[in-house]
This record gives sequence, C-alpha cells and structure tokens, in this order.
Amino acid sequence: MASPFVYVPEASSSTPYGAPYYNQYYPPSQGGPSPFIPPSPLLYPSSPYLAPSDLPSGSPNAFNLNSVLWPEDVPQYESSYTSSWIPFTPRQRPRSWQGPAPALGSPFLQPQVPAFLQTQSTSYFKPGHTKKARSWGNAPAWLPEQFASAPQIHPWLNGDAPAQTFHFDLAPAAFVPLRAVSAAQSTRVSDGELRAPAFHPPRTALRILHPRLPWWPVDLTLPPGAAPAPIAVGDVLAALHHALQARIAPADWAELSVEDQQRVTRAFTHRCRAEAVRNGVPQAQLHDREVSVRNEGVKRVDFLLGKTVFKGLVRSPGDPEGVVRLVTA
Repeated sequence: MASPFVYVPEASSSTPYGAPYYNQYYPPSQGGPSPFIPPSPLLYPSSPYLAPSDLPSGSPNAFNLNSVLWPEDVPQYESSYTSSWIPFTPRQRPRSWQGPAPALGSPFLQPQVPAFLQTQSTSYFKPGHTKKARSWGNAPAWLPEQFASAPQIHPWLNGDAPAQTFHFDLAPAAFVPLRAVSAAQSTRVSDGELRAPAFHPPRTALRILHPRLPWWPVDLTLPPGAAPAPIAVGDVLAALHHALQARIAPADWAELSVEDQQRVTRAFTHRCRAEAVRNGVPQAQLHDREVSVRNEGVKRVDFLLGKTVFKGLVRSPGDPEGVVRLVTA
C-alpha cells in the first residue's frame, strides 16, 4: 500500500506558523501514481439491478455555497509538494500604547477572575492604589493557568462540538475553507484565521486517522533540531486537503471488495460531476469538463463515499498521545 502522507508547508523565518513539518520515517514521494480510472462496467453499468447511489444529498451544514465564487485559480499554500500554494505572510501588529498583555492563558477561552479576587479602587487612596475585596481575604492567589491547564482544540477543529459557522469540504480541488457571515452568505477564511494555533498547549506533532483511510495516515511532525513552532489551523486543514486530493494506485483499488469498488465508483462519478458544475463552465462544455476531471482518476477523497465535509478531530479511547481521528459527514 502507499506510504502515509506527510504534510510539509513552506518554511518561513519571519513567523513560527510556517515551520516545516515532515516525518523522517516516511519521506515525501516524488510525484503521484498515474491516474486510475474505474473499469467501464462500473462507470457505465448495463445492469438495471445495480444498487442506486447511496451518497448523501445536499450539504450537512446550513451554508449557502452559491454565495462564494469558485474560480479555477483559487490560491493555495506554498509547500514542497506544489508551487501553487501561497505561503503564510507575516501579519503586522497594530501600534498599541497600552501596557503589556497579561500572561498567556488559552487562546480560545480566557477565564474570568473570580469576583472575590477582583480589585477595586477608592478615592481615599492615591491614584493607582488598589485593594482586594473584603470577602475571602485569605483566599490563595489566583492564576489563569489553574483554569486553562486542560488541553484545548480550536473551535473549528473540535469534532466533539462541530462549529456551525465553519464549513470545509475536502472534495473540491480548490482549497476553500468557509466561514458564515450571515444565514445566507459565507466567505473564505482569511490567512490570519488560518494562522491561529490549532491546540493549546501548542503541539508540534500530530497524526490524523480515518476509518475509511486506514492506509493513509496524515502526519505533521517538526523536523529534528528545528525551533518549536505550534501547528496552526491552516496546517491541519491544508494537510488533510492535500493528502485526500492525491491519486490512488491500482494496488489500492485491488484491496477493495467488489461492493466497495462500486461505492467508490459512485462517489468518484458524483465528485467529477460536481467539480464540473462548480467550475461554472457553460452547459455546452459541461460534459467535456466532467470527462477532463474523470481523466484525473480516483482520488483518496473518493474513499470517503461522499462524506467529505470536515466535522473536526476527536480523540479515540486507546489511541496514543498525539493521535486524533478525522470526522466527516
């Protein structure tokens, strides 16, 4: 079978979020396999008794995808795998004349100071002087870290409580994570949002598994000797998208049962047709565009059988530290 996919974003000395991630045990392959297209009887069945498609219809999320244009030249991420990806650009910090920020707790949820430890000022003291509230005067000092020590995951990546305002379909060839602006409109996620840390405390290694993709784990690992850099939301999403857009090999197809081959073929046909429609070509060119997409062959994302909408990452009992499961719908 094919070796696990390892995501390697472009390194950047100006921002810790562009640090390269790779796995020393699975070197990246030089080019993918030739396109594999299912046999003709599966693509064009002559038997009227072949089971109908069991692919889900519509989007699991209440997003109006028509509100977002899907151009063919959507910018991607820059990496060692393809030169069409744009790198994360450093974001200039606005000028601020305020004092230093408090100690970092969680980037996702800042705990509030208990009421009995809040300070209050009074006109009987000099400006700048504060005193504690009268109640609970002997309470120990409060530290934000006491309430933020539990590991946390970015809300967009939380598979235990999927965010209703975030939509990411792994099937389209274009990398377009979406964020809801209103009930009828969505917009592309900005680079600044993609640079947000994926975990707290930060992680520098991660393995992502999916029950339908047992041969293709997605690994994000910091190279030896590199400065620690947290895995960002964009690292996770881009790694998954790039891994699932890879073509399969004939040996991968041979591992499937006859029933699974039929189901994957239906998913493949559905994806190719949807990709042609999504490109917005005229009706007269729709068939030619669909044939062009089919000629690219079956991809790993077709093994998800149409359940290609990202629903987050979850921990599974028994999995070692640093291993999470991909949830799709």
